Amino acid sequence: MKTYALFAVIIVCFFAVITAMVRPDIVEQKYLQMRVPIDNYFAEKNAKIWNDAKETERATWLIKLHLPADCGAPKSAMRGIECHNLMQLHIDTFEQNWSNKVRGGWKPEGI
Repeated sequence: MKTYALFAVIIVCFFAVITAMVRPDIVEQKYLQMRVPIDNYFAEKNAKIWNDAKETERATWLIKLHLPADCGAPKSAMRGIECHNLMQLHIDTFEQNWSNKVRGGWKPEGI
């Protein structure tokens, strides 16, 4: 019985090798199908690392923001808009610095 099983495995391997030599696109297609979940996992992992790094940098950047005391509870709508614009300018500056940092070749730890 072991002999029959051995010959069956040898014949299956022989046909697999012949198929791979004659039609490598079939083997490549099967390989890519098996590879998709692995690639998705690593893409999600890298995206999470980048997102965490950006959020950490943003938090430290926003700590440096010193808004005037009356921006906590603005007394007029105009002052509320001014405070909002100050914060938006600070956030835009962060985004510009972040993109320059990343464009310069910086990568978070773990990538």
